[in-house]
Amino acid sequence: MSEPKKLRVFEAFAGIGAQASALERLGINYEIVGISDWFIDAIECYAAIHCENVEVDVPQDIKLVEEYLNQFTFSATSIRPTNLKILSEDQKRDLYRANKKANNFGSITELKGADMPLTDLLVYSFPCQDLSTGGLGKGMKKGSGTHSGLLWEIERILKELAELNRLPEYLLLENVKTIKADKNKEDLEQWLGFLTSIGYSNSDCMILNALDFGVPQDRERAFIVSHLGEVLNVKDKIEAKKGERKYNIHDFIMDDYQNPTYKREANIAQLNKTPSRDVMWEINGKEINNNTIIRTITCNMDRTHTAALFEYSGPKGKTYRRLTLREAFLLMGFTADEYEKASSLGYSYRKLNKLIGNSIVVNVLEAVFDSMFGDKYK
Repeated sequence: MSEPKKLRVFEAFAGIGAQASALERLGINYEIVGISDWFIDAIECYAAIHCENVEVDVPQDIKLVEEYLNQFTFSATSIRPTNLKILSEDQKRDLYRANKKANNFGSITELKGADMPLTDLLVYSFPCQDLSTGGLGKGMKKGSGTHSGLLWEIERILKELAELNRLPEYLLLENVKTIKADKNKEDLEQWLGFLTSIGYSNSDCMILNALDFGVPQDRERAFIVSHLGEVLNVKDKIEAKKGERKYNIHDFIMDDYQNPTYKREANIAQLNKTPSRDVMWEINGKEINNNTIIRTITCNMDRTHTAALFEYSGPKGKTYRRLTLREAFLLMGFTADEYEKASSLGYSYRKLNKLIGNSIVVNVLEAVFDSMFGDKYK
């Protein structure tokens, strides 16, 4: 019996690899043929979660490490390029190792279609900050130079792949639901029109909420599936996968403070009691029970409208705590093991919060991918 066909996947704007987690959990026979990202923390976290069995020899000669790294543009902030001279030799070696492990092709602006491996599925979750309600509403207009405008780098890459007769059969877009807002409607229609012009059929822009897929987080995101050829009937299949909004909160919130690990993590998440935090509590305060619904997890959980606050007694007295990072990972559909791998990097609460807040709920991706592929790649 011949082996099932392997799904070749390229993750653009890869982040920490929620797509890879979803494909793995579905038992799909897949291979990540490459990723594209420039954010150093994301690259290292992706490698920690998904590539622990990949062996990489790091040159002892730091000049060889620098020579390799200088082929790419990296960012320590995810906002602007970073001069690698500010990194220590150990940091450069860590980045070399992670970049090699993840098979990262670097910034989307520098990725050339001709350099991409053969790909069946291209996923592109481009930056949302200029579309999100928390941003300044700069939008994603072509030529605007906004972060969200990086969508049009995918247009360039697809044009290059079309000339090579190497277009991926499947595309998956993910972003915030305001991509459908009136102010972005024209740009979205322009994007979908481009895809149609090169042979893709597009699904409706589906707004999917993590609450319907086994996670007590009120997180709505937009998804569009594109297929080279006829349109895929994914919407009805995804609707059929929606479940009842009932949860065991203790699968997600670790309030057993007799457990020293959970206690330590809660201590890290504790906030000082200040007038501004009292306002946060009035808006976001939660009891921990099976009716608890967490607000959308963002890349900063120390803000007026945060995901949740719980009353907590710790080193700072009786006050409040945010979600622990473990809880945030679980509420994004990642496993405890995946959290432990990310945590092994020793990143601060703020750093890891930024990474998980910018990710995608794995459970929702599972439903989308299952509706796209079924048993085709199993």
